[in-house]
Amino acid sequence: MATQGARIGAAKALLTQSEPAAIVGDHCHAPYTCAFTDYCHAGLPAGPYWPVTILPRGAGKAFLQRGIVDLTHVPVEDLGSDTDRRVHRATMTGQVEHDPAGAAQAMADWSYPRIWLDFETVSDAVPVWPGCSPYEQVPFQFVADVEAADHGIVRREFLDLSGKDPRRACAQALAALPKTGAVIAWHARFERDVVLRLARAYPDLAAVLDDLAARIVDLLPVTRDHWYHRDQRGSWSIKAVLPTIAPHLDYATLAVRDGGDAVAAYREAVDVASTPARRAELDAALRLYCGRDVEAMRVVAERLIESGPASPVA
Repeated sequence: MATQGARIGAAKALLTQSEPAAIVGDHCHAPYTCAFTDYCHAGLPAGPYWPVTILPRGAGKAFLQRGIVDLTHVPVEDLGSDTDRRVHRATMTGQVEHDPAGAAQAMADWSYPRIWLDFETVSDAVPVWPGCSPYEQVPFQFVADVEAADHGIVRREFLDLSGKDPRRACAQALAALPKTGAVIAWHARFERDVVLRLARAYPDLAAVLDDLAARIVDLLPVTRDHWYHRDQRGSWSIKAVLPTIAPHLDYATLAVRDGGDAVAAYREAVDVASTPARRAELDAALRLYCGRDVEAMRVVAERLIESGPASPVA
């Protein structure tokens, strides 16, 4: 085994060498996106505006192996799935792929009161609070819009920026939500897992939380099956879909724009060095961001079942 001095010497020698040639490929993003991806891609010639890699679930790889890099050059008969064909068709025609009847049928049994739910979580390699596992997603915030049958909305919120273990208070706030009705999330597996972990942590609340988890339904596959706008560029994340339906609900105008920002805001807020004024700013920013996610789900669901003209394609 090399000594520490030998390792330091080898590192210094490496710094004197010329920059190695970097071959870009799938390894740039798997299993994680490399921090130097933008640097290594900067010198490459510009690719097609509609690259074949837009096809979801890696379907574009087979065409790359055949030397086809442009989605508009893919023969439609070679596309293997209905989703791939819809992505290709929308890209080629500029028309939104929208099936309001199918979306309405998919959501027909989502009973009222509907609870539109979104969590923000934090995780640590070394658990901060007793009873947590490494990298466990611990919820410090949720927003739940409770929608009555007459479409009236009551917002229920939870946010803990004390720095203490937020799980018990979060579990209690969830248990106070309506005991009936569909609980709607985007990529519902995440929300369901958060609720079930809380149920296991607090047996006295387990029955209520297990029931809540059992009522969770997923808006993501409904959207994937019944809506595609080419500006999504192969993605059905809420932030890819929303601009094609309600561009005025722009995350770019928010102080907290994504989940990473939310975690950073949480960590800053619970830091002992954070001032009361700054903590209040972060509190407001987090409520606005998580609320935007919930509002986005409601707006997308409304648009999915509308049979009017589709949104214009840019």
